[in-house]
Amino acid sequence: MKIIKYVLFSVGGLVILAGAVLAYIAATFDPNQYKPQIVQAVKDRTQRTLKLEGDIGLSFWPSIGAKIGKTTLSERASDREFAAVDEVRIALKLVPLLSGRAVVDTVRIRGLRANIVKAKDGRTNVDDLAGPPPAKSAPAAKDGGADFKLDIAGVEITDAAVSYADAAAGTKYVLSKLNLKTGRIAPGAPTGVALSARVLSDEPKLDLSVELKTRLTFDPEKQSFALADFALEAKGVAASLTNLVVRLTGSADVDGAKERARAQLAGKVADSSIKARLDIAGFAKPAIGFDVEVDQLDVDRYLPQPAGGGQSAGAGKQPEKEQPFDLSGLRDLRANGTLKIGALTANNVRASNVRLDLKADGGRVEVNPLTANFYQGTLASTIAINAAPAVPAFAAKHKMSGVTIGSFLKDLANVDMLEGKGDVSVDVTTQGNTVSALKKALNGNADVKLADGAVKGIDIAGSIRDAKAKLGALRGEQTQAADKSQKTDFSELTATFRIANGVARNNDLSLKSPLLRVGGEGEINIGADSLTYLVKASIVGTSKGQGGRETEDLRGVTVPVRVSGPLSAPSYKLDFGSVVTDTAKQKLEQRVTDELQKRLGGGAAKDGAAPEGAKPGGSARDALKGLFGR
Repeated sequence: MKIIKYVLFSVGGLVILAGAVLAYIAATFDPNQYKPQIVQAVKDRTQRTLKLEGDIGLSFWPSIGAKIGKTTLSERASDREFAAVDEVRIALKLVPLLSGRAVVDTVRIRGLRANIVKAKDGRTNVDDLAGPPPAKSAPAAKDGGADFKLDIAGVEITDAAVSYADAAAGTKYVLSKLNLKTGRIAPGAPTGVALSARVLSDEPKLDLSVELKTRLTFDPEKQSFALADFALEAKGVAASLTNLVVRLTGSADVDGAKERARAQLAGKVADSSIKARLDIAGFAKPAIGFDVEVDQLDVDRYLPQPAGGGQSAGAGKQPEKEQPFDLSGLRDLRANGTLKIGALTANNVRASNVRLDLKADGGRVEVNPLTANFYQGTLASTIAINAAPAVPAFAAKHKMSGVTIGSFLKDLANVDMLEGKGDVSVDVTTQGNTVSALKKALNGNADVKLADGAVKGIDIAGSIRDAKAKLGALRGEQTQAADKSQKTDFSELTATFRIANGVARNNDLSLKSPLLRVGGEGEINIGADSLTYLVKASIVGTSKGQGGRETEDLRGVTVPVRVSGPLSAPSYKLDFGSVVTDTAKQKLEQRVTDELQKRLGGGAAKDGAAPEGAKPGGSARDALKGLFGR
């Protein structure tokens, strides 16, 4: 027992002696006198300028630690500031080092600033600090020594700011007011993480306050980590969205060795509730799998709005040059998944119960199928995009069944000139990197079959009835602007279009109603948003119709109607001269017919005698002479 007692006294004495020695070193050793050597060593090794403006403090018991005051580091071979810090505190517990463990007290960093730049050639201003990639060598032997395990009590970063600029992309992102606090960080040990920051960017426009809380578990040997109880909240401005609020919860895990990542998220983005499953394979060129459900989505809210004024802004002012859209990001996209949207608005067009399956690889994107409930009918589509060439190409097939065409056209193009319900099919291709270029390069065909509708802007039947009272006064063409209060009803409308270079041509328009028969031909210039069309309308029945007047004496009269001008407000020219000519011709033909019947025996007596005034053997020529008094 005395031996044990003496051993304990000896150990205790050694500990006290060691503590006294370390205390003496800490009290007498001044690391600040070595600042010039430290600065020179950094200069020689990195060609960067280190400035140690604050004091360096050391501690040796019960932890080996250091405190560094205000410090800055320049860019390589430059005086421009690369990074700076107001204060750093770090310490290693002494006793665990003896057993091969590095147990670090809480690391505290205050006032960190860093500017990371990626040049157009892909190099960054931190490449030299990271050093050359490790040389390939044979794996170390299993008995090469005990593993050195890292254990950190926690990390606290306050008031940090980090910027990242990409010269090739022309973008810059800034994280300011960055604060990070963690619990214990050790392999396999879940730790709480709380992060807050302000995210700023000019292009795209961002000004978001972000808060993140989660539990992190990592394993360096397997190069993996997992996030549990993930909770993200972001508020602010993003692109054209102001007062944006994002709240997401979920989990994620990353396996670096297998290059796989998975995430499950749920929450709210603006007015949309979202559930999402993501799966990523390969990090250098990731392949993304997804299954996303959104209750409602207004795509137009996320797109930049056109500059105010439109066509009415500033007469004589040159229109702004159309900006091309950039689809180069699709060239490296590899994706396969399904998106479901309860209620969708895109380009002011509305749909519900939307489902689309997307596949993307090598710049080629295919959406097949795309289905939805659509304007009281259904939509079935396929869409293909080829973004590999400099000028992207598009192909689309749409089958709209039982749709209310008037509401659809008004929402799509603000065109209020057609009513009815029926089927519309479109099969087109185009190419370009602006909307106007796409419209001018449009090729394909379209078919329209509508029932129980109306052509808005003109009452053709009413115009023909009005012609009855004007036949003696009107000559030539009479032009009238579209009048939304007037319309031409129909029971059936059919037409097919052939589209070439942005111009849709048609020669088989057929419009039917109990009173009218309308045919037509012409073209719609999609690129110029205008049309030129000739409609020929004829009375085929007797009805009081829309205008409330009898039309028996106008049966068979054909009125040419020339429609032209912008799609949003076309004008109509009714050729009343043709009506006068046709009516006179009909009356003349009727008189000739009646007189011929009379003179050629159409009114013979029952006993077979010739009518009064008729001469036996008279010819049709004689009858015509008699009709015209010659």
